Amino acid sequence: MLWLLAFTAGLVRGFSGFGFSMILALGLMATVPPSVAVPVALLLDLVCSAGLWIGACRGFHQPVGYRLIAGMLLAVPIGTLLLTILPALWMTPAVAAVCLVGSGLILARPVAAQKTVDQSRHLAFPAGLASGLAMSMASAGGPPLMLYLLRSGLDVTQLRATAILFFAASSACALLGLWLFEALGTEHLQLAGGLLLPALLGNFAGQYLHHRWQPGSLRVIVGALLAGLSGWLLLTSLSTALAVSL
Repeated sequence: MLWLLAFTAGLVRGFSGFGFSMILALGLMATVPPSVAVPVALLLDLVCSAGLWIGACRGFHQPVGYRLIAGMLLAVPIGTLLLTILPALWMTPAVAAVCLVGSGLILARPVAAQKTVDQSRHLAFPAGLASGLAMSMASAGGPPLMLYLLRSGLDVTQLRATAILFFAASSACALLGLWLFEALGTEHLQLAGGLLLPALLGNFAGQYLHHRWQPGSLRVIVGALLAGLSGWLLLTSLSTALAVSL
């Protein structure tokens, strides 16, 4: 079952450039706490995106990308600290709630960009801030970033390339923070290693489909899948937390 979960997450990542860590983290939190699920999702997300980096460098929009990364660098230490100090009993519903909001943003119909890149560039820093916080705390950095990028005026190639390199940077920074807080160990590496092969296979399949399938239907499928997973996890984890507290 976990192999299928990793393959599906990789498929989405290879096709769209985002979504891997949200799907994997939500699925893993059905069996392990967020302090295990989130770092494993970030580890695999970073490894599986490596094959996309070279191609993404050619389309990366530097003025926007650097502002996004600057905001992310400010937010990641805060999200990492919250992940390491908050009790798992309440962290699980918190992560599920963030992902549920994120799935709603994915399902929201993108509107045509109303601004040019120069006009929307000042919003890149706060977008990176929001995405970095959601990424490091809940592996849910995709929706805040894509909400900005879809309205930024970037063309499709620049958008996908900027997203790929931004998520690589944010995953690496979040993992470094977890390591510094001594919240990254052999348990995470072993679980990530066991899921690496199906995640890579899914990633390659997603890259193949990227050139042969329109993204609209996939956006709806991914959004609905995330909404179902996060909604179910939110209800079950919240009921458990309330029962224990009472």
